[in-house]
Amino acid sequence: MALKLSIILPTYNEAGNISELIKAIHRQLPKKDYNLEIVVVDDNSPDGTASIVKRLIGRYSVKLLVRPKQKGLATAILTGIKRSSGKIVVLMDTDFNHQPKDIPRLLKALSRDNLDLVIGSRYISGGGMPLSEAGPIQFLGSKLGNWMVNKLILNLSVSESLSGFVAVKTKSLKKFPLKSIFRGYGDYCMRLLFHAQQQGLKVGEVAVVYGKRRYGVSKSRLLPMFINYFKTALSLKLFSSRRRV
Repeated sequence: MALKLSIILPTYNEAGNISELIKAIHRQLPKKDYNLEIVVVDDNSPDGTASIVKRLIGRYSVKLLVRPKQKGLATAILTGIKRSSGKIVVLMDTDFNHQPKDIPRLLKALSRDNLDLVIGSRYISGGGMPLSEAGPIQFLGSKLGNWMVNKLILNLSVSESLSGFVAVKTKSLKKFPLKSIFRGYGDYCMRLLFHAQQQGLKVGEVAVVYGKRRYGVSKSRLLPMFINYFKTALSLKLFSSRRRV
């Protein structure tokens, strides 16, 4: 029986990526193996992203949700989760940093190791990101920041807590305080992993190499982003300490 799978794609100004991404996902997930549902959540992109997605509905397994008033990466993902129907949900970026060819590998690890959640990691053997985009200093800084957050502050079992490339069982998602997790920007991923570990769920990681953005520019700003991530990690640590008192 084909696996019912939902893939959440939050978009803002991804007109140059979204069509090829949807097609690439379908090529990697054949109908004989997967009952696929792609949920695109667009924050009313002025570049016509939603119009492109509309033209694909019917040809591909796509559901489009446009948010004319609300904006933000994490809340867009939450909107997609609430409107998805798969037994497994995959969260990924829409700029080809997260490569569709890696989705089956995440799903295989989830099933093979009987995990609740698996994250694609740049920071274990076999993982990485294109230095032509990130630069060696940015990559090493990102790796060091992840290590400090994961091992020194939160004591997470994984090496990557920020990629946002995640496969998770829906029955496990229902155990999370979703509204408090999915807010802000990429820090939602840290909260998701923290709460999974707090609840004793089985979490694993799979090595992934980021692809290059094919269109547009990154919306991330490195220094403000990492300041925010460290604040998030410290607040989660404080939350954990209070629970033990």
